[in-house]
Amino acid sequence: MIEKHLHELAGVIGARGSATLGEKRAADYAAGQLAQWGYQVAMQPFRALTTFSWLYITLYLWPLLGWFLGWWWFSLLGAVLFFLELNTVETISRFFPKGSSQNVIARHPEGNGSQVVLVAHLDSSKAGLNFSPKMVKNFRVSFLAMVGSMFVAPLLLLMASIYGGAWYYVALIPCLYLLTICATLLHREIWNFYTPGANDNASGVAAVLAVAERVKENLPSDIDLTVLLTGCEESGTYGMSRFLDAKGSEYRDAWFINLDNIGRGTVHYMAGEGMFPVHKSSPEILSACQAVAAARPDLAVRQGVYNLLSTDALPALRRGYQAISFLSLDDEGLLPNWHWPTDTVANVDVATVEKAVEFVSELLQTVSGSTKKKS
Repeated sequence: MIEKHLHELAGVIGARGSATLGEKRAADYAAGQLAQWGYQVAMQPFRALTTFSWLYITLYLWPLLGWFLGWWWFSLLGAVLFFLELNTVETISRFFPKGSSQNVIARHPEGNGSQVVLVAHLDSSKAGLNFSPKMVKNFRVSFLAMVGSMFVAPLLLLMASIYGGAWYYVALIPCLYLLTICATLLHREIWNFYTPGANDNASGVAAVLAVAERVKENLPSDIDLTVLLTGCEESGTYGMSRFLDAKGSEYRDAWFINLDNIGRGTVHYMAGEGMFPVHKSSPEILSACQAVAAARPDLAVRQGVYNLLSTDALPALRRGYQAISFLSLDDEGLLPNWHWPTDTVANVDVATVEKAVEFVSELLQTVSGSTKKKS
């Protein structure tokens, strides 16, 4: 069934940009599968950005405008807004045009007890120059240079306002670096296309559906299982944020298990994630993952830390929920075919997806076992 889901999502439907018809078709397909297996399925419509590019172009131009105006505090304000948006706190993004998206929320009809939410995002990303095979190896370095420029620019501009002279030219350096990043984002929006998204993230959706089908008739009686398939993850993890805004109070004690990019490489469960800063995953879930990894060495699932881009676990972690992500990394610690046209079904290793399915299925049994011990 994994091959079937991959073929349908990344082959037949193909590109599934945030808040596009392709994303909606993927949601309808997944909802249909879950309803067929007896899950109680609902759609959660919401509005969100269709791309992160215009938001971050605005933020990266902010220090340059501060330089022209000579207002160091204005540049500092841009850095603060950048930090908040990066960590899923909506500030100026509230004022950008939005599209219509949806989450698929499906509950197992017989669930009762400890809540577990299996998460995967439906949408695929546009390709971009910084994800090209030659440049993606330096993604983390370039990102840290971006962060440094955002926060150094107001400091240098403050020095310029105090001492004048050459300090104004020094303060211009980080602004010009951020201007080059704007150029890559502009190129992404105008000239690039949405990828088929086989690994990112048809693989995660296929895995979640495979687990859901596996437990449709034999879910442990002390597990309350929800499947959450999100929209607009690629434009800023908005699907997860909208879910928590609307239904977070119902899932305060839930375990959120997020599957993303698990189609090639070595499967990892992440002890922490986030671009800046790194948020630690739930100690309880992490301990359970370590127990499964020790019991099933044949699956060769490893522990790691993910700090390249945000996943759907980040909004949950930042709000204090228990969450963890599973991702598969190559030997260089990168996501294979990440945001590139080569992210096709042919480049997904189904055996890797099956390992993730097996591991998560074992993890559900661990949750059940710990519940019985507590009772």
